[in-house]
Amino acid sequence: MRLERFCKTTRWFHWSFVLPFLGLAATGLGLALREQLGLSEETTRALVHTHEGIALCWLLAPPLVLLSGQTRRALADLAEPLRFGREDLRWLALQPRALLGRAKLPPAGKLNGGQKLNALLMSAVALGLAATGIWLWRRPGALVPWLAHLALFIAWAPAFVGHFYLAVLNPGTRHALRAMFAGDVDLDWAKHHHPLWVEAALGERASSPPLRMPAGRAHVTAAWVDEGA
Repeated sequence: MRLERFCKTTRWFHWSFVLPFLGLAATGLGLALREQLGLSEETTRALVHTHEGIALCWLLAPPLVLLSGQTRRALADLAEPLRFGREDLRWLALQPRALLGRAKLPPAGKLNGGQKLNALLMSAVALGLAATGIWLWRRPGALVPWLAHLALFIAWAPAFVGHFYLAVLNPGTRHALRAMFAGDVDLDWAKHHHPLWVEAALGERASSPPLRMPAGRAHVTAAWVDEGA
């Protein structure tokens, strides 16, 4: 059985943020290493214009996506990291020992403490990159915003590597990646990693009218049924 985790708007918001951001990282790295790469002035200017064009898409696409679909559900997902409490701190504190098999992590909701912390840090880095990027656009070549922009990028790089490993490579957590494509996850996996969320989702679902599904396709929806999902 599968459990719906993210609606279409949340998924599109995620990719409208991530894909341009990766484009910015690639073009920004090229600009930072232009001398080592031996880029000509013409190529560098073209790369700058490409970087600026992607930045404009990155700033505009996510809010447009957010306003164009299941806004209320997506906003609820985006607000989830803000609900950072004592149990999330306990989760983070026990994580190193849990990796060694010496501790059991407290049950998590829709997002665990690590996911919430990652989202909050990524939001802070994104805001910093946007601010320093606009500063550089208004004052090309200014040293202070360039150094701050570079420092934020360097801070983001290891976080991205860790996120990529957990989402794509690590067998225990990569099942969650499906939620950002198809919207659902395996119910047994969800019970193991996010039991509080499963309990709340199934409890609310149980009180809703029955949903007709095609024969042979068992599916459980979380939170509520939306015909547009």
